Amino acid sequence: MSESTERLPSTLRAAHYLRFARDKLLGRNTEMTFELASRSVVLDISSSREIRRAHALHHEINFIERISEHLCSDDVVFDIGANIGVLTLLMARQLENSSARIYSFEPEPRNFNKLVRNVSLNQLQSMIQPRQLALGAEKGTVALHVRGTVGEGRHSIAESKGATDSISVELSTCEAFAHDEEAFPDLLKIDVEGAEGQVLQGLTGLLQTHPPRDIFLEVHTKGDSDNMPDGTKINDWFVQNNYDLIWHVERRSGEHRHYRHKSIPLANAPAATVSKVSG
Repeated sequence: MSESTERLPSTLRAAHYLRFARDKLLGRNTEMTFELASRSVVLDISSSREIRRAHALHHEINFIERISEHLCSDDVVFDIGANIGVLTLLMARQLENSSARIYSFEPEPRNFNKLVRNVSLNQLQSMIQPRQLALGAEKGTVALHVRGTVGEGRHSIAESKGATDSISVELSTCEAFAHDEEAFPDLLKIDVEGAEGQVLQGLTGLLQTHPPRDIFLEVHTKGDSDNMPDGTKINDWFVQNNYDLIWHVERRSGEHRHYRHKSIPLANAPAATVSKVSG
């Protein structure tokens, strides 16, 4: 399997930007429908960066479809690093009218407010629970290095390069949150701009009692750069904790990976694969 690097047709991309520019000129709000992975979501658009964010997911279609293939109707899902909620909404659309619950974590205030707005626009409040919270290796507060405007996906607790500001945000761990909410994740998606190892460290305590079935993550070359806080390689940590790497795709800025717990039958999972892409 290779990850799509094709862009959306230029006419469609241009139409999105032109509509936004027209609405802005007329002083109107923009609510725009995007089609991705055979599902439609409506987004409240207040910056061109949000349009680019939605367009960019077209390049990650194989990652999105991979997650979709492994969602179950009674899953508890953690979307860690949800941004404005596009992937959260796509998962919820697939699981609509089921007992699944999705907890979406986004610490940056502007993105979080837009996440809440987008959940409401799509009438998915009963399934999705947004949380303005960073997840990491411990509880407390942490500096979030912020860059850009609403929809920007490069805010990080692990990387300050390129940041235009730094704000203090609430920090918890997967383990603490799961116990507090009595919501133990079956599937995790982690995209936290170089802090992947910190999030996984905060999950360690759950692995003895409630190991997630599937963990999908984007490993970045910045921040902790594919390492746990103690320097252990992330893949070695997974092996030590009884997970198999069953799929991964190399990307320009890192790698998409899918790990599955060894206790879960792999009957419905493809054999381990690796593909290289340019973007």
